[in-house]
Amino acid sequence: MSDDVMGLASEFESAERAEWDAAVEKVLRGRSFDRVLVSRTRDGLDIQPLYTAEDGTTGAVTGAIDPDRLNYGWDVRQQHRLLDPADTNRAIITDLERGVTSVEVVAEGTEVYQLAEALAGVLFDTAAVVLAPHADLDLARALTGLIVERGDGETTGSWLGLDPLGAAARTGATGDGVAVAALAHDLAPRLPNARTMTADSVRYVEAGATPAQELGWALATGVAYLRLLESAGLSVAQAASTIGFRLSASADQFGTIASLRAFRRAWTRVLDACDVERDDTLIEIQAVTPRSMFSQRDPWVNMLRSTSATLAAVVGGAEAVTVLPHSVASGDADDLARRAARNVQLLLLEESQIARIVDPAGGSWFVESFTQRLTEAAWSEFQRVEAGGGMATALTDGSIQAAVDAAWSEHRALLATRAEPVTGVSEFPELNDGLGAADEAGLDTGWPVRRLAEPFEALRDAADRANQRPAVFIAALGSLADHTARSSWTTNLLAVGGIVAIGGDAEGAASPIEAEARFVESGCAVAVVCSSDEFYAERAVATVTALKEAGAVLVALAGHPGDMRDELSAAGIDEFWHMGMDVLSTLEHLHGTLKLDER
Repeated sequence: MSDDVMGLASEFESAERAEWDAAVEKVLRGRSFDRVLVSRTRDGLDIQPLYTAEDGTTGAVTGAIDPDRLNYGWDVRQQHRLLDPADTNRAIITDLERGVTSVEVVAEGTEVYQLAEALAGVLFDTAAVVLAPHADLDLARALTGLIVERGDGETTGSWLGLDPLGAAARTGATGDGVAVAALAHDLAPRLPNARTMTADSVRYVEAGATPAQELGWALATGVAYLRLLESAGLSVAQAASTIGFRLSASADQFGTIASLRAFRRAWTRVLDACDVERDDTLIEIQAVTPRSMFSQRDPWVNMLRSTSATLAAVVGGAEAVTVLPHSVASGDADDLARRAARNVQLLLLEESQIARIVDPAGGSWFVESFTQRLTEAAWSEFQRVEAGGGMATALTDGSIQAAVDAAWSEHRALLATRAEPVTGVSEFPELNDGLGAADEAGLDTGWPVRRLAEPFEALRDAADRANQRPAVFIAALGSLADHTARSSWTTNLLAVGGIVAIGGDAEGAASPIEAEARFVESGCAVAVVCSSDEFYAERAVATVTALKEAGAVLVALAGHPGDMRDELSAAGIDEFWHMGMDVLSTLEHLHGTLKLDER
């Protein structure tokens, strides 16, 4: 084998950053570099168009991974709701026989005996059982009893799921943390490899929290549990080993990678401050796809979201990954949905071999820079919560809820303008998918699950309730070449609201009079003028006037009006539809005009 090293960049001339900057300025022609090329995250972090060695360090994140993962891969953890014990048991056994390595059981509120029936035949030494976050001491004791009864106490990596601050998030009461800590202390020698307590931050993301908020609150929750467990008699190292972290993994691939790496870095900093000797096994992260990212409409796109989220979770270093079924937003987790959820992970695990790489994103200048800045933002949020009295105080005084509500309000504005599009819902919708509203399933966190697609899906649901598909007339002018760009854009925009467009797929009208005649023939009450800027300059005003005289209750023009705004307004134009507008409020107003909101 040759010892020659191939330099992939050796045939290219080296360039200085100043040269690149000069080339960019030339292309921008006076436009703002920041406005055109720099984007910003919901936490206000800048994303630059180019990163160099000066922006990021190299090397793996501190405590990046348990070495055992290099040999066995990550933990493929499937979630199951305990409704009917027999059905749940069949589903669990099927999953374990087909590649799943652990199961998360949503069991709070069920009887203890049902848990035993649901877990019949499960080998706890080879397949960990994780209770979804709860505050039911009897449930935790029941799982412990099953594990010990079967002789697996020394080997199981199960999570008991006790989350007293999660109970505070649900009810506003802090719960009996002392009793939880006492139980954790008693169970530590019986279940040395288990995680008694879970610090769950997924609920906050599902309600609208930003990545930095999620990480900061996960840190604050973890520190609160360290204090609680230490007060019960455990050392800080022992306490850390009994806490599992449940973080979100969204379809924002680089955001998820950076978030998981940032949390590991920040939690290591916490343990360093507590003089705990570094040990990779002290940090165990379960990454979960949040319900907020799933859509009811075009649910197959959820598979793509889950695939991106899973890859990001693995690259980010999660020890366990839970992919919710693609149909979770409709409350339907059948065999196909569970199979698809587990196979997303199994295909990545078996075919990509990515688990055999320590910190795959390490050394990427962008990812390293993003990780560091997100770590700093999360740490600042953590300090803010601690300065206010800790996570329990922040939950009971309502400050966490207020912060989540404010973050969601800002996020909803991004969704409404499609600055953050939802594929298959706010962009590229399938108008005739035949799906309607359904009850959602999953872990009851006591917090709202604010799905990104939900505001738009409410419009689709309202349109579907109409006796016939609501329609809007496309008043196209000129040839197909003249109007197709804007008529196609308008057709897709209307489909987002469940409305069909009529008249945009043929040659446009040659005159305002012809456009008026076509509008009357369509039987529609609303019209949207679509054509090129040249046709607008010549015929838009006359066309708007003709449509209004023909009885159109609302006339819109596709595109920015430019210098014609006043003239078009005088002619009776009602709205201008263009990129960057508030699509959600525009469609809600259109629904009101068509009286769809009365059905």
